[in-house]
Amino acid sequence: MNVPSQLVEVIDIAMAGYRKENEAFVISIFHKEEEMLQIINRNMAEECKAENGDFGIVLSVCFDVKEDKDALDRFTHSHFKFDSTPAADSDEEIASYFLPLADNSEKSAKIICKLLGKVFLIKSSQHLDFEIYETEI
Repeated sequence: MNVPSQLVEVIDIAMAGYRKENEAFVISIFHKEEEMLQIINRNMAEECKAENGDFGIVLSVCFDVKEDKDALDRFTHSHFKFDSTPAADSDEEIASYFLPLADNSEKSAKIICKLLGKVFLIKSSQHLDFEIYETEI
């Protein structure tokens, strides 16, 4: 999958706009109008907060254990799982993970596209959309 320039741009916007004040934000990644993934400020999740509170971004990956069984299986048998931190709110119905992303929008976008391809079997960026939201913690 080619890395969509729109994904690189929205990550750039978040990193530039929210880094200075270390503010909370969410970038939603949609495929055919279905939200697939979210990028958040790592300090929004207790599991991956920086000890010194430094800004960083993580990819939030959630699976419905019953409905997304195949995708979850591909995720758990990939290097993505080993690089991820399980979310504290995971249970028998929802499996959630936080995957740290690079402090570089192009590298982060490549990681996301690889995950979309290997885990969710999305081979084209044609139906991908991205939205950024400011949030409150």
